[in-house]
Amino acid sequence: MTDFFDYTISGLTLRSQVELPELIPAPLTAKQADVNLILAETPRRLEKAIHSGVLYQAAPAQFLLQMPKIARYFVRNSNEILVEPETESLAEEVRLFLLGTVWAALLHQRELLVLHASGVLTPKGAVIFMGRSSTGKSSLAAAFYRRGFSVLGDDTLALDVKNGQALAYPTFPQLRLWPDMLRTLKITPAETLALRPKLPKRGLPTPDGFEVGPQAIAAIYLLDTDLENEITLEKLQGMGRFSILLKNTFREKFLGGLGVRPVHFQKVSQVAQKTPVARLTRPENEAQFERLLAVIEQDLGL
Repeated sequence: MTDFFDYTISGLTLRSQVELPELIPAPLTAKQADVNLILAETPRRLEKAIHSGVLYQAAPAQFLLQMPKIARYFVRNSNEILVEPETESLAEEVRLFLLGTVWAALLHQRELLVLHASGVLTPKGAVIFMGRSSTGKSSLAAAFYRRGFSVLGDDTLALDVKNGQALAYPTFPQLRLWPDMLRTLKITPAETLALRPKLPKRGLPTPDGFEVGPQAIAAIYLLDTDLENEITLEKLQGMGRFSILLKNTFREKFLGGLGVRPVHFQKVSQVAQKTPVARLTRPENEAQFERLLAVIEQDLGL
């Protein structure tokens, strides 16, 4: 019986004692994984925590998350995750936080730029959608997916600059959508998966065309809404790009405790210099995905 499973996520090989059906299996079993996930007892607190919240504590090379009635998670040295599920916890809930906040903490430890964003792959390269909750990041990615474009990931995406090129590292092929967006996009309940009991948001598997390797970034769009009736596209420059990327960093509050804020500033600056960034604003009470798609396709020359 296999004691572990090998997966590819965010450009890394993850060797896990927990089966993670959301992830893409690694093509070959590696002799040494980039990250190891084991079921083990976790600390109850960090001895030298620099920053903490109600549910987490952070120190250089250490991160502890405690989700009541679900699990405790301990991330250390950028290459190991300890998971201690609570009694009677549901496997899908344990995975939900593991593949979200916990994985983001590990990526921060590895000094990648982690954005609160969704993304798709186009013939021009990776296209990334940032923005606050309810602006339509996941829904716009789903609309692109319905048009035949593959999904890079949802909620979190890791970025880096290698050899002078900004790259996006795909997470796993799933989008998380609210019921109204499922109806708007004509996605049936049978096509989706439950994420948590009593949580109306559903998971939409998006395996078609999923690529595990790093993808050159064509553009980043900040999705926004206002009271106007028109869709507008504003190209950002210089500090405008920097501040928007900084503001949309996923779990930015972890950075100080993890001791990576200086390198994070540097990474944001590098990505801002190498990537077109624009603010895409739509009417507050209208999704208008078809019009948004048309504006983006025209901007990219698709």
